[in-house]
Amino acid sequence: MRKIINQYLFREVAQAWLGVTLILLAILVTNQFAKILGDAASGNLSGGVIAELLLYSSVEYLTILLPLSTFLAILLVFGRLYKDSEMAAIMASGVGPLSLYRPLLLPTLLLAFVLGLISTYLAPDARKNMDLSRQNAMLNLGIDFLEPGRFVTLNNGSVMYSEDRSEDDKLTNVFVQQELRNNVNVIVSETAEILSTKSTGNVLVFYNGYQYEGTPGDLDFRILEFSEHQLPLSSKVDQNKKIDLSSEPFRTLFEKNSLEAKAEVQWRISPAIALIILVFMAIPLSKSSPRDSRYTGLILGILIYMIYVNCLGVARVWLEQGVTPEIYGLWWIHLIALMVGIVMLSINYRVFERVFSGEKED
Repeated sequence: MRKIINQYLFREVAQAWLGVTLILLAILVTNQFAKILGDAASGNLSGGVIAELLLYSSVEYLTILLPLSTFLAILLVFGRLYKDSEMAAIMASGVGPLSLYRPLLLPTLLLAFVLGLISTYLAPDARKNMDLSRQNAMLNLGIDFLEPGRFVTLNNGSVMYSEDRSEDDKLTNVFVQQELRNNVNVIVSETAEILSTKSTGNVLVFYNGYQYEGTPGDLDFRILEFSEHQLPLSSKVDQNKKIDLSSEPFRTLFEKNSLEAKAEVQWRISPAIALIILVFMAIPLSKSSPRDSRYTGLILGILIYMIYVNCLGVARVWLEQGVTPEIYGLWWIHLIALMVGIVMLSINYRVFERVFSGEKED
């Protein structure tokens, strides 16, 4: 009987987990897809990197989705079991509260291990590759993005308009406005084209035109006539530039002795720990009577999850700034969450009362 119940609980939770994970992933990827399409439409990205950026975003989202989807799946399944009085029948068959964890123990540990690999290794690499893809796409923008007849925002913040494009891929009757501090720089030329240089990357070259520079509202404008003028679209990526710690290799973080590196290490480990604690909290949190709403525990669970995640973020900032002692790190937030789960388990199932009174847990 116990084996049948364990298989039933595992199957129900696994199906709910798969559905919740796919739905949440689809929502997040759709939002990211809309954002990427907006960047591509404004000329900041090429269409060839859209699929690549979506793939990297999906990997990074898994560190957020897996703890949440597992937590919600257990709340949904066990909430339904209580609502339909199935849990009462399971309890009547001799299954105790702690026995409800048995079918979830091994899958939870396995999922936490996989999540740890994703958060410590795969997600940082995906974040780094996503940044490099965006930078390379900005450096490789071609003339096709400067569509004639509409205003286009360039990577350097300038706004450009061209009337037409000739057969040799030169833009004609070009207008560009660029804001420099409190001044406005306006370029008007007969033709323009994009050229690639080793020093500054892609540059927009104007031929036979005028450059107007001054402060809006003043009559004192500087006018410069030119036969050729260059405007850098973006600068080359500095390979020596300091990389964000969120994309640093896990081994490199251990070699650093800064609070930021230690906070990043604990932040990457936290999703796996949070997954185990959330599973522990989900079972007592899902307990309800048949007359209660099925979604009461779900709403409370989402609120607890948000508080948990936000407290982890605050603890990370405090650790980076040296507000909290280094030995506390982010661990004290996990400890508080675990204690809350123990209190809920004790209140809802009176587990410790049974243990102290000598009752056996099946």
